[in-house]
Amino acid sequence: MDLPRLIRSADYDNVGDDRRKLTQLHRSGNLMRVYRGHYVSPADWNRLSRRERYGLRATAHSNLATAGPVFCHATAALLWGLWIVGIPLKLHVMTEVTSSGRNTKGITRHIGSLTENVVRCGPYLLADKRTTTLQLINSLSFPFAVAVCDSSLRPPEKRGGVNLFAEPGPEPFLHSPAWDTDSPQGKPLLLADLRAGADAMRSAAARKRTLAVVNFASALSGSAGESLSRAKMFEMGFPEPILQEKFVLADGSDAFVDFWFKKQRVAGEFDGLGKYLRSDWGGGLPLQERIIAEKKREDQIRAHGVGFARWDWNDMKNRERMAYILRQAGVPQDRFGRRPN
Repeated sequence: MDLPRLIRSADYDNVGDDRRKLTQLHRSGNLMRVYRGHYVSPADWNRLSRRERYGLRATAHSNLATAGPVFCHATAALLWGLWIVGIPLKLHVMTEVTSSGRNTKGITRHIGSLTENVVRCGPYLLADKRTTTLQLINSLSFPFAVAVCDSSLRPPEKRGGVNLFAEPGPEPFLHSPAWDTDSPQGKPLLLADLRAGADAMRSAAARKRTLAVVNFASALSGSAGESLSRAKMFEMGFPEPILQEKFVLADGSDAFVDFWFKKQRVAGEFDGLGKYLRSDWGGGLPLQERIIAEKKREDQIRAHGVGFARWDWNDMKNRERMAYILRQAGVPQDRFGRRPN
């Protein structure tokens, strides 16, 4: 969905109108203030998702900048479709200024080049995929960094490859990118490229932290929830599972489980609501029928002599709860846990 057109105070100035009218309309509830000097109608605002509202803020910031800002870190991650959890609180932009005071209200600035490793996505300039991924790996805790890294290795899904990227240039880029996509965008990264980026880091600690994430990452992870689950299981001392193990069902069709603990013959499944609500999952069946179909799928896998452990977002947030679910299913735990090397 295209973002709505912003109403700008500067446009009122250009035609000799009084910009104070916009302030009055905002105070009366007839306009929503998106960013400094930028407004939108309440109807347009209400139809936007939280990520699209964030994208509208980025658009407004671009309008105010004297030169096109280069978005990076979590802001660029949304356009690259990397698996970050939640909505960033601030806009993240690149700066070549190394003095203090780089962060201001609503903006976080990161040291980096404004010309190298930069691409265009619609009207926005942003750090390329590798730069964005490495920035996030170095600022997030291990499980969340793994989710970002896993997603950077995956190609776009057929249903979700919607954002186009090109080298910056003077020619217009007639493309309206999507801010609200859960599918990775652009060409997938290679592990070798990420390792090369880690090796080029000046800080030994940053290199070690980055390589620990990159060496743990896998393109087989199917969602942020699966990536977070795998990293948390590792930290809690559970054995490393096989990802996306295939089982043949009674009707001859294939079924894949998120995690397969082969020695214990236990399948682990992360239950995110997304797979039940997505229009392309479950053959277009209504929600209730999708849940029934999932139960039948599990029963047929159990017929292979397989045990099951299932958890959702709330279970995963509770370390003890998730560990209990896995132990109850027969997956052994090293009580001392493990740390990434």
